[in-house]
Amino acid sequence: MSAIDNGGAIAIKGFNYQKASIILVMIHNFEKDNFIVIPESREDFEIHLEQDTYFIQVKGTKKLSIGKLKSRPSGKASIIEKNLSPGTDGDIRKIFLWDVATTTKNELISQDGTLVPIRHSLSTEQKTEIINDLGLDEDQKIRMNNQYIYITPFSNDLNLALTFLKGEMVNENLLVTNDRAKVVLGELSLEIDQKSEIEVTTASDIKRKGIDGEYLKQVFVNVQQKELFDEVLNNLSINTIMKNKVKKAKLRIPLLYQNIKEQMKQKADISLLMSETDEGAVNYLRDLLADIAPEMRTTDLSIALAIDYFCELGE
Repeated sequence: MSAIDNGGAIAIKGFNYQKASIILVMIHNFEKDNFIVIPESREDFEIHLEQDTYFIQVKGTKKLSIGKLKSRPSGKASIIEKNLSPGTDGDIRKIFLWDVATTTKNELISQDGTLVPIRHSLSTEQKTEIINDLGLDEDQKIRMNNQYIYITPFSNDLNLALTFLKGEMVNENLLVTNDRAKVVLGELSLEIDQKSEIEVTTASDIKRKGIDGEYLKQVFVNVQQKELFDEVLNNLSINTIMKNKVKKAKLRIPLLYQNIKEQMKQKADISLLMSETDEGAVNYLRDLLADIAPEMRTTDLSIALAIDYFCELGE
């Protein structure tokens, strides 16, 4: 059998690990002030959070050691040097790894982090070794004081990473079932892919690549509303076939029936709705719909609209 070039597969594996790392940071930080993630910019990704900027390099290589972090392949900048390059002296720098050589790991100093739970500083001995071997200048030495290592709680195996991320979404009370988690992770992955493809030639291009907290909030709000929609629908006294029709009808709501939903909002008695059962609330809203759009009275769409509006109240 002839030799097979696995370079493409290895590259995809590395980029998937990078995306999983970005999503992990998103899950834990998207609700904080001024949160923006920029993939494939001046680093593998950068984060803007409150007043700080983080430059993050991701390496999915096995058993990374200080020797590998400071090595210069083919005369190029080392991992350490590349991470020190962008931004200003006050910016924070992180190298995300999943597997660190035991001797290197034992010398790291653990600290509480802001962007991630636990970050690791290089020891004085490790810094001295790197400075001497790489001949770092004074500016690089200053930047090293804000450089940290983060060991991700998952490996570069995509399936294991996705399983972990699903659990993290549940831990953050994002109300996602296993199926919904797959949808969210798929949407976030696609968004990262699309933003990564934008080439940077000007400062405005970097801004276009940003994924901000408001977008992420909407993604998670949407999945919460879908969870609530299914829960309310399951509590109604209608048969399975009608429930399936209602689910399909819901897909038409965002495009065609926003005006009707706005009229429902103006007419609905919120205090009365909150005192009703799911079935009672849906029936009440369907009666309102019958006044607004009599032709919809007995349709599966009227049930979908009523549940959709009811779920928005829950948000």
